[in-house]
Amino acid sequence: MAPLEWLALFLAALVAVGGSAWLMQRRRAAPADPAAAARKRARRARDLGWVYDETVTGDTQFTLRGTEAGVKWKIRYHADATRPDERPTLTWATRSVQGGATELRVIGRARYERGKANFEPMVEKLSSLILSPRDIAAAQARAEFVERTAPAEVGTETFREKFTVLARNNRLARALFNGKIEASLAKWPGGAAEDRLSIWLDWQGLRIDVESPQPRMAEIEHLVAFGLAIAAKYRRHAASPGVTVFMEETQPGSV
Repeated sequence: MAPLEWLALFLAALVAVGGSAWLMQRRRAAPADPAAAARKRARRARDLGWVYDETVTGDTQFTLRGTEAGVKWKIRYHADATRPDERPTLTWATRSVQGGATELRVIGRARYERGKANFEPMVEKLSSLILSPRDIAAAQARAEFVERTAPAEVGTETFREKFTVLARNNRLARALFNGKIEASLAKWPGGAAEDRLSIWLDWQGLRIDVESPQPRMAEIEHLVAFGLAIAAKYRRHAASPGVTVFMEETQPGSV
C-alpha cells in the first residue's frame, strides 16, 4: 500500500475515534429525560413514604415532603431559565427546630472569604424581587450576624480548610460538627459540597441549600439524611442542661 494510502487510512481512523469520543462525551453531558427523571423521583418518594409534587409554581419545579422523628421537612427545587444568574438549587427546610435568634451559618470557606473581601454580606438571594417585612428583617439579622461573628474553631483541619462555621454559641458549633457530619459532607453525591452547600439556622427554622443543576435522587436522599442529622443534633444541644446560659460560650458581638 502506498504511503499516501496509509496516511489516509490513519487520518480516517483518527477522525472515527475522535468522533466516537465526542459523541460519548455529549451523551454523558446531556441532561436526562425530564419526564423519566420525574417518574423515578415519584416512585422512589413513594417507596420512602414521602409526598412528591411536580406542580410548577414560580421558579419551583418540584417539591418533596416528609416527617421523621417528629421533624417535618420540605425540599423545594427551584430553577428559573429566564434568570441565568440564579443557579438551580435544592432547598431542604424545617420549622421543627428553631433558634431564638440567628444561631448558625455554614458555608464554603472560599465563598465566605470572597464575600468578606468584597464587603458583601452573605445573605441568600431571595427568589422574589419584592421583599416582605419578614424577609427584610431576616436579611438584616443575617448580614449583622455574618459581619460580627468570628468563625468557630470546630472540626478537623481538613474540614476547616473547606468550610467556615459561624455560630452564636461555640458549644452549638461543637455539638453539630463531628466526624460523621464531616464524612457526610466529604461523600456528598456530585462532590464539591464546599462550593455548593450552605446552612442557616434562625427563628425561621433550619435551611440547607445545595446548588444542583441536575438533582438526582441519590443527592436528594443524602440531603434529607444530612438535614435530619443536623436537626437531631440541634435538638439534643438545645435540651442539654445550661444551654441557655451563653455567657463565656457566646461569640463576642454576635446577634
